[in-house]
Amino acid sequence: MNIPLHVAIIMDGNGRWAQSKGYPRMRGHRRGLDVAERIIDHAMQVGIKYLSLYVFSTENWKRPQAEVASLFGLADKYLGRFENFAANRVKVVVSGNVDGLPAGLAQKIVDVTQKTAQYDKICVNLCINYGGQNEIADAVKKLNKTGAEITVQSIKANLYNNLPDPDLIIRTGGQKRLSNFLLFQSAYSELYFSDTLWPEFTCSEFDEIIEEYGRRKRNFGGIADA
Repeated sequence: MNIPLHVAIIMDGNGRWAQSKGYPRMRGHRRGLDVAERIIDHAMQVGIKYLSLYVFSTENWKRPQAEVASLFGLADKYLGRFENFAANRVKVVVSGNVDGLPAGLAQKIVDVTQKTAQYDKICVNLCINYGGQNEIADAVKKLNKTGAEITVQSIKANLYNNLPDPDLIIRTGGQKRLSNFLLFQSAYSELYFSDTLWPEFTCSEFDEIIEEYGRRKRNFGGIADA
């Protein structure tokens, strides 16, 4: 099977799933975290080396304050599982404006990224307080401060993390848009849109998507083989 090096996921549908069941929206987010952990473990077993997850966008600040606080609480809970990261050699990196996060969460991000920096089984990129447009703007600001020439390569070198571009971007929840996710890096990413709400997303569906990806022809602007 042709396994992508880097898979990125827009984990959409937590709130809608909860509301469809008559639950509070946060129950959907809590279940979504459980699904995310299962998918991380499964991706590791499949052989994927980089997995980016859209945890909290710059636009998510528009949500009710209590929901925002609960989302940060879930991120804090996940980042507190260092023993699991160590046992499985999971490297954790975070993309986004960490300075804009609650102080406790920001410090935990610093601690976890430092402690897991040498692990190599899988790199999990958590996109928190992240926006693709902001990432590009921040890269250009860095270049302007140094006076360096602004090119595609220099922008790429100044993004939040030096990761391979995603081979495959999956969005659950039925919407068909990128929602400001990895805009610079997704120039030639394969896209897959699933109608499944994230809390119901399974490892089996993940495998089916990976298999479908493996049948695609990636030409990167060239001409397909005859």
